Parts: sequence; structure tokens; C-alpha cells
Amino acid sequence: MIRMRMKHGYAAFLAFGLALCSTPANAQGENTSFNWKFEEASKLMEEKLFNQAAELWTELVTSQPENANLNWKLGSSYMSSYNQKGKALPYLQKASDLRTDKYGGFNSAGYDPFDPNEKNAPVEVDYWLGRAYHLNGQFDKADQYYDKFLVETESKHNLSGLAKRGKEQTANARQHGTSPKPYQVSNVGKVINSEYPDFSPVVSVDGNAIFFTSRRVRPDSSNSGVIDDVAGMAYEDIYVSYKDRNGVWQTPELLNVSAQGHEATVNVSADGQTLYIFRDDNGDGNLYESKLVGELWSDPVLIGSDVNTKSWETHCALTADGSTLYFISDRKGGQGGRDIYRVVKLPNGEWSKAQNIGPVLNTPYDEDGVFIHPNGRTMYFSSTGHNSMGGFDIFMTEMDEAGNWSKPENLGVPINTVDDDAFFVTTADGRRGYFSSDQISGYGEKDIYFVDLPESMEADGLTVLKGFIIPPPGETLPPSTILYVTDKATGEVKAYKPRQRDGVYVAILPPCKEYNLDYRVNDVTVHTEDIFVECESTYQEINKEIYLNPVSLAGPASIVDLPKGAPPGGKEKGDPVKGKGAPGAAGALTDAQLKDKASKHVAPDATYDAEYAKYYAYNMKDIDQNDAEWVAFIDKVVGLIDRNGEARVVIDASASKVPTRTYGTNENLSQKRMEDARRRLLEAVAARGKDNTKLMLEAVNSKVLGPKYDGDFKNTEKYGKYQYVKLKVH
Repeated sequence: MIRMRMKHGYAAFLAFGLALCSTPANAQGENTSFNWKFEEASKLMEEKLFNQAAELWTELVTSQPENANLNWKLGSSYMSSYNQKGKALPYLQKASDLRTDKYGGFNSAGYDPFDPNEKNAPVEVDYWLGRAYHLNGQFDKADQYYDKFLVETESKHNLSGLAKRGKEQTANARQHGTSPKPYQVSNVGKVINSEYPDFSPVVSVDGNAIFFTSRRVRPDSSNSGVIDDVAGMAYEDIYVSYKDRNGVWQTPELLNVSAQGHEATVNVSADGQTLYIFRDDNGDGNLYESKLVGELWSDPVLIGSDVNTKSWETHCALTADGSTLYFISDRKGGQGGRDIYRVVKLPNGEWSKAQNIGPVLNTPYDEDGVFIHPNGRTMYFSSTGHNSMGGFDIFMTEMDEAGNWSKPENLGVPINTVDDDAFFVTTADGRRGYFSSDQISGYGEKDIYFVDLPESMEADGLTVLKGFIIPPPGETLPPSTILYVTDKATGEVKAYKPRQRDGVYVAILPPCKEYNLDYRVNDVTVHTEDIFVECESTYQEINKEIYLNPVSLAGPASIVDLPKGAPPGGKEKGDPVKGKGAPGAAGALTDAQLKDKASKHVAPDATYDAEYAKYYAYNMKDIDQNDAEWVAFIDKVVGLIDRNGEARVVIDASASKVPTRTYGTNENLSQKRMEDARRRLLEAVAARGKDNTKLMLEAVNSKVLGPKYDGDFKNTEKYGKYQYVKLKVH
């Protein structure tokens, strides 16, 4: 559902009357008259309480089924409701059939919508009947009634423009319907979706968290008696669900920013530390931001500059580098209706004045639901303009190097329908999209769905570094844990805070650069290494798992379960970084403190006592135990164990983008190479008569790198350098 202006109030005055109206007729006796119900239903429509009005009009239509005005009133109430449009068509059809032209076509001056004795329907019934057929996918019938309305009104009615637009949209719908896209749309599942409306998904860059808006009853039932009069349901709240290490969504949690009014999800920053939300503010829609502090979100504050005005601001999207904010507003001076605007970050850290993004994307109609991909160039948004099939459709556009946006492309069927489709977001690789839709097969009135997009839509020019920082079993992640990423060419340092609940972190790394990664607790390095981000233009993903307390390599090296820490607010136990400096009880650093520390931080050199690299042919994963370089590497590992009592190990595995039927996915192949290297290292150390439990796993890295596959798997020069396993010890 696209956010609309909503009026509240009137509830106290109507409560008694509505209670009477819901009482069986035989209990009301003579006290409830036709005129009283007519007046009450009319008042409800004035207050935009269409669902409640429909209940009264249903009673009246039942009593007078041949009354054109009552059928019109019921049909228009359904069409204006947020969830009952599908019921409108038969009543509008009957109202149109019964309507007489006694008022002289479009000049319906004699029609009185508030007169209980009025039996005729207004001329507008034919426009809305056309719209009802449009929503029902009956495009020829829709055009018939759009045309009938235009002829009757001589195109001088205030709905004439919408009728003409309706005919354009039915033509678009026919065209899109003849060439549906090869997408498979799937429900995200009953863990996320409920019997209530669930919509407006926002997915973190690493894909491990999904924020969404829901009208469900809260787990503590604190909102069970607090009803939004417009929808007749609970107010909108914000929930979040996290994936476990097997990629399974966990039970959604109510965010602490949810109050008693409408709060809705809008966007989340690339590092997952800032959440952008919408608040109704008594009819003045505004955009807010909230910061993640430990396990809780801070009180939302209004976004600065002139983003928020007395107009209606509904949605926003922040680029991954934090430099540009795109947002939606219906302020004066735009192209028409709601438009996309932008502000940019100034050198002093403030936002610039807002600028309309221009007529290539904005239309005389409404735009909404803007989303900017982490690559900063791919935008998705919804619009009732362009070649929409009806209501809001989802579109994609690309920015070129000169900063110009391409002509928006309709995502087509089955993502788009003839009704409102919006709130489309994608994962960082651009291959999976999440959106909300009202479908018969759903769990509730509106559910969250996902669609897997073709390889041709994969993002390019983007490398995502993500992973987990894992505390010892039973420990929580120290709040002072920070990842510093240093561009080794420029010396620029950026700081990233992992999510405290599970140690998840994410960073966007520009390609063709060498970086130092420095993982610190209490300003003491617990792991550091250098990486080079390849210059390939395709999407690349680097997964790194860092153990604050290295675990024995003889245990499982792959991720199985999320770290089990103490509950929020629990005390830290012991020293999770033995031999590396205690984390103490330092609190979470502010953004200003992080920025200051990053500017002063000097990245250490990432040095190891011994390194081994094995490059593979297509689909291979084994290590030759007799290889001279391998034997020399094992000699040094054994020497470290003899000298230090242990050897700390980093395993770095990679697969290219050449498809693999044997292992299913390249991610699986990369993991298999990592596991095989782990097993071979354990066997080799044991064969030397050493205790292989002294091999301590400090970090594991799993990657899928390189250019897109072009059908040439034998091209070892092109793909071979991305098919490897590397081991480092110190």
C-alpha cells in the first residue's frame, strides 16, 4: 500500500453509532432508521473511513438492491478502501446499469450525494467502473467505460485526465502481458509474514537483516486495543528479522522506536548502523533517522536541511558512501504530484538544499518508493507515470558517468500488476529483489515477496566485504570492537562497527585498490591482513569470519551457528582476547569519536611467518601433499608449534564465476576448498607427530571473484587466478 494522507479523529463521536450499526437489525428495532444509517455512512466517507462506511452501505443495499445511488456508494467505498477494491465491481456495474441521464450528462447539478431519497448514481460511476474492470484485468471492458465516461462528460470533468490515463495504462498492460519476464516470484515465508499486512521491506547490504512494516498485534499485546480508524487495524510498527548462519530468517522482533502512531520502514545505511523511517505526524508525513547504539535504536530525529517540509515526504534512500540522499516529496514546484528529490552532503557535514531530480524520472503523476543500489548508479522507484500498467509500477534506471539518468525501464510482469506495486529493494549483488504485494496466495492482506533476477541484472563495479566477528562461546562482542579499513595508496581510513548482537559487519570497497584490514578491540589489534580488490567490473563479495579468540582448527572451520552471547544488557565475562589486551568495559563509540580515531589510525603491516598458495584448474579443490612448496610450508608450521606452543592460521579460499554443476554454486566450491585445505593441514601436522589441536583458526575468508562467465571455462588465463586456496600462519 502506498502511503496516503490519513485523517484521524471522529472515533469518539462514532463509536456508539458504529456499535449500534454492528448490532443485528432485530435488536435495534425502530431506533435505527434508513435515514440515520445513510447519514452516518456519508459522514464516515467524509472522514475517509471507507471500510466502516461499506458496512453500513451493505446493509442499505440489501434493503434496496435496485437503488443506483446505494450501489454507487457501496462500490465507491470499496474502491477507496485500502484492502477491499476487489469487491467493488458488481455494485458499480449495477449502479451504472441503473443510472439514468436525467441530469443532463456531465452537468449533474441535480444529483445530491447527501439526500437519503436520492435514487440515481452520478456520472463518475462509469469512470470508477472502468477502473474496477482495469484492476480485474478486463482491459476491453475498462476501456469501454473509460470511453463512456469521457463521452458523457465531454472530457471536461476533473476525472477526465485520469480516464485518459487509464486507457494509456490498459494499453501498457496489454503490451507487458504479452511478454512476461522469466522471473519466479516467491513468498518470503510465514516466519516474516503474518495474517496482518506486512510490507515495505528494507534489506541490509549483507542480506542478513530485513526490516519491514507490519500491522500485527505486538508480542506483548500492547497495541491490541489501539486501532487506526482508517484501516480498522493496529497502527504500523517496524519489525526486524535476522538470518542465522544457515540463511534462515528468525522470528521478527519489534524495534524499540515503535510508538503508538504510524512508523514505517524506509531505508537502512550500508553499514547497518542508521535506520531511516517514516512517521505520519498527524497527517504531515516526515522522514526520520535512528542510530543503532549497542542493541537499541536511538530516538528518531528529523532529517536535516529542507528534506522535511509541510508537504508530504514519504520515502528516502541513502547512497552507500553517505554522500547523497534521494527522497520523495509532493512540495510545490515539482513535475507534478510526488517527485524524487535529492540532497548532497556538504564539506561541513550538513545536507545541501533539496533539488528536484528532473523530468527524465519525474512525471506529471506520482513517484514513490525510491531505492538506490549500493553501487550508487542503479535506482529503483515506483511511478504511476511512464508506461505504468495501472497504479504504481516498479521501474529501474541507471546513472551514466556524466550523472545523467537513463529512461526508466518497467520491470514488467510478474513483478508489476495493474494495482500498486512499490517498495522494491535488492540485495547487494542485484540478483534478488524484495517487495510487498497483495496476492491471493499470501498469509495476510499484504505480504513480503522476493524475486530472483537474471544474471544480466547483476550489479557491477561493486565489492562487498562482509562477515562475522565471533567472540568466544558464551561471550558478547565487546562494544569497543572496530574494523579499520585503510586505503594503502591514499592512507584514507574508514571505521566500521560490527552489529553487537551477532558480530555482523559490512563495508563497500571500491575496486582496483589494496587495503589493510585491522580488527581491533580496545584499540588493540586482534587480526590484521592486506587484501587487494580486483579491478573486474563484475560484482564481487568477500566473506571474512574473524575469531576474537582463535579456536582449534581441529574443530569445525565452517560457520554453523550464530555466536551465542549473553542477552542484551548482560555483563561481559572474562577476557575474550587472551594475549591481545583485555577489552575492558568500554562503551560504544559515537560517530564523531569513530571519525576522530580513524583519522589518527595508522594501519599496521600484515605479516605472517609462512604462506602457501594453491591455484586450481576448473572444478578442482585438492592439495598435493608431496608438493615441495607444501612440504616447506608444513616445516614452518611445525616450527611455530615447537617454538610458540601454537600456530595461528588464516584460510583464504576463492572460486571464479565459472558455473559448477559438481558443487552446485561457486560459493559452495569456495567453501569446499577452504574445508579441504583445513583437513590437509591437520593431516600433515599430525603426520609429523605434532598435536594438531595446536593449530588455532584466527580467520577464514571465502570469496567468489573474477569476470562474468562467457562460456569459456578452459580459459585458465582469464579465470585461473581466482581459483585458489591460500594459507597463512604466524
